[in-house]
This record gives sequence, structure tokens and C-alpha cells, in this order.
Amino acid sequence: MSTHTQKSGLSASDSFSKLSYHRLISESEASVDSDSNWLITLSDVFTLLLVFMIVFLVMTKNTTGSGEAVGDNEVKVMNNTDYEKTIIQTGIRDELAERVSSLALGEEVSVVAKDREVVVIMKEKVTFMPGEVDVLEGSQHLLDRIAEIINRYPAYLVEISGHTDDVPIRTPLYPSNWELSVARAASVLRYFINSQSVDPSRLSIKGNADKKPLTSNDTPENRARNRRVEIRFIQAEA
Repeated sequence: MSTHTQKSGLSASDSFSKLSYHRLISESEASVDSDSNWLITLSDVFTLLLVFMIVFLVMTKNTTGSGEAVGDNEVKVMNNTDYEKTIIQTGIRDELAERVSSLALGEEVSVVAKDREVVVIMKEKVTFMPGEVDVLEGSQHLLDRIAEIINRYPAYLVEISGHTDDVPIRTPLYPSNWELSVARAASVLRYFINSQSVDPSRLSIKGNADKKPLTSNDTPENRARNRRVEIRFIQAEA
């Protein structure tokens, strides 16, 4: 009897001990899980931040690269446009020079290209009698050839300017060199329109009197250089 009771007491004690042990283990695991939850949450936050940072850097790089590409394209377009204008300007200059050379006018007519313009400089000797504004018959062949180039390049405007030396003129028709220089430019303009059907909207005239000399007016030769008409080819604004 005593022995059975003793065994029963030990069995109950062992069961209680095992139950307490399992409960302790379960509580410990629960405690560990609860304590590690904040680490998992913090890790998720850092992961999301890293992802956002990578996405942001990629988007920024793509945007910058696109902007640089556009800038490069704009520069290339501008360079191409300038190159084309230079080619056209060179073509106009060469064609004018060839036609002038074919007339064997020597130094009386010159063609220069400067500041994106092409200028034909005609001395008074080949265009007008001294103090007069009627175009000389001998200069009409020259003006015809210039008009051909004007009509061939409609993108260019044409400015015709008259220039005199500093010797005063006082006549009923031309009280000063201002009137004389404007009248000579107007005579060339009328010839282009009436004889070669140049579009009047592309033409303009200017009288400079003696205010824009090529050289000083200290000798007869220099004064002869300053008496001239200039025909200027100017690229029209887009």
C-alpha cells in the first residue's frame, strides 16, 4: 500500500515537472518571438528605403542623360544650320566673282564675303557719270548678272547703298551728297525691278553720302574708291 502510494506521488510530481518545463519553453519562445519582431520591422523599413533610393537614382540618371542628349542634338542642329549658311554664302560669292571676272572689269568691281554677308562693290566709273544718277549702258551687263544671282537665291535680301566722296555737290536735283547717294541706289533698284523682274519686297536702298568711306579722301585716287555703289546679299531671318 505504502509502495503504491509512493509511486503515485512520484508520477504526479514528474508530470507536473514536465508540464512546467514545456510551459516554460513555450513562454520563452513566445518571449523571443515578441522581442525579435521589432528587428524584422526595422529590417523591412531599411529594405524599402534602399529600394526607393535605387529607383530615385535610376530615374535621375535617365532624366539627366535625356537632357544631355537633347542639348547635343540642339548643338548639332545649330552647327549644321551654320554650316549650310556658310556653304550658300560661299556659293553666292564664287558665282558673283566668276561673273564679274568674265566681264574683265579689273579692279572696278570686287566681291567680298564678311559677317555672313556677300557684298558687290562697284566703283562709280562702271556705273555712273560724275554727279549723275542714270545707270551707264555699259554697266547693264554687270547688273544683269548680279540680278541672276539675286533671283537664284530667294532666301537672301538685297540692300543697295550709295556712297560718295567728301566733295560737296549743290544742284537743283541734288542739294547734297545725301540726295545723290540715295538717288544712285534707287536707280540700281529700279533697273533690277524693271529689267530683271526682281521681287521688290526683297530690295531696299540706303544713301550714306560720304559717311562710310573705304579710305581717306586725301587724294583723287582715294576719293574715286569711295564713290561707289554696294549691293549687299543678306540672309533673311527665319
